[in-house]
Amino acid sequence: MSELLMVEQRQGLDDDAFWVREGDRRIPGQDGNRRLVELRAGLVRHSRVRPVLADAPDAEVERTLAVLHEAEYLRALAELSGAEPVVMPDFAPPGLEPDIPVNANLIAAAREGIRTSITAAERLLGGAQFTYAVCRPPGHHAGPAFHAGYCYLNNAGAAVRRLSEGGLKPIGIIDLDLHYPNGTSALVERMGPVAALHSLHAAPVTNLPPGTRLPRLAGERAVAFLESPDEDTYLAEVAHSIHDLAEIARALVVSLGYDTVAGDPHGGWSFRPEIFAEIGRLLARSGLPICVIQEGGYALDELADCSHAFATGLLGGDER
Repeated sequence: MSELLMVEQRQGLDDDAFWVREGDRRIPGQDGNRRLVELRAGLVRHSRVRPVLADAPDAEVERTLAVLHEAEYLRALAELSGAEPVVMPDFAPPGLEPDIPVNANLIAAAREGIRTSITAAERLLGGAQFTYAVCRPPGHHAGPAFHAGYCYLNNAGAAVRRLSEGGLKPIGIIDLDLHYPNGTSALVERMGPVAALHSLHAAPVTNLPPGTRLPRLAGERAVAFLESPDEDTYLAEVAHSIHDLAEIARALVVSLGYDTVAGDPHGGWSFRPEIFAEIGRLLARSGLPICVIQEGGYALDELADCSHAFATGLLGGDER
């Protein structure tokens, strides 16, 4: 029976590193350390989830970052010092005001997220069927030289790049976060052979980010919902994407966000945690090796139920 390797990040992140700007005020962000605690708690309730610690070497992290992100951007992040967060307006994505902070501690944690994602990809190359990078901060809004939405370095891109270099290509990417993956879309050409990028998200006219790029790949599929869809409609679209990707890809990288559940402070949709069990089942039925990368999800009281439901769907209902 298959197991899920849960790859844990080596370094945490101080909760007060995250804040957002609202006019002249600084207000706390939602990406607190409790997110990782809850995500892990839900996953390990399943007897076939095995925790492993991220162990990709520093040299691999550096090489991957140099491929994915512009040198000027990486230099600016490396030059940050101290714990006081600063806003970097030169590195905001097109159409967005710079409203999230960066400090040295945060970037150190983001780099550990890259290490975690590379490790998850390497375990897939080593023969695992399912891996899950439990990383924080998320990454799918981080592009070649921009950051947004709590995302600074692109974790999914790191996983795709490592899988491609290891010969498991082409890769299909499916993003199941509430928000459109503008960073991942902008990085597709840097990742290596990508079969297609599929995304199911809230329409950018109603949510972050406020604009989308035209598809960069033949077969790219972006399904945008103007309001919260019912669960059956959403699952039908997920099944459609997984089926199409399974026809052309040798493995899947899944950018998984739990910000679609009711009550998420950065959401607006109304899904139940149980929907992730069906998403897990649909992914398992693809028959492909699957590397999951954690993206959003900020309804803290729901996260353990979300991650547990996902593991149960992916692996079957064997609980501790």
